[in-house]
Amino acid sequence: MSPRFEGFLARIYVDAEARHRFLADPHGEATRAGLTREESEALAAIDRTGLELAARSFERKRLQKATGVRSG
Repeated sequence: MSPRFEGFLARIYVDAEARHRFLADPHGEATRAGLTREESEALAAIDRTGLELAARSFERKRLQKATGVRSG
């Protein structure tokens, strides 16, 4: 994976707006980000449910860290 691919993937996990744009147009967003055709194809095949679940989990963890509150 290229650093550009990794950065794009990280962004769609943590940025809800970027994730929404990606889910609406995976190939277009990948192309606009300068990713290769192979990277674009890999992203288009991503497990969308898993992406959303992981994004929510990461958001909860960021909020817990920021507020010092842990959920049980």
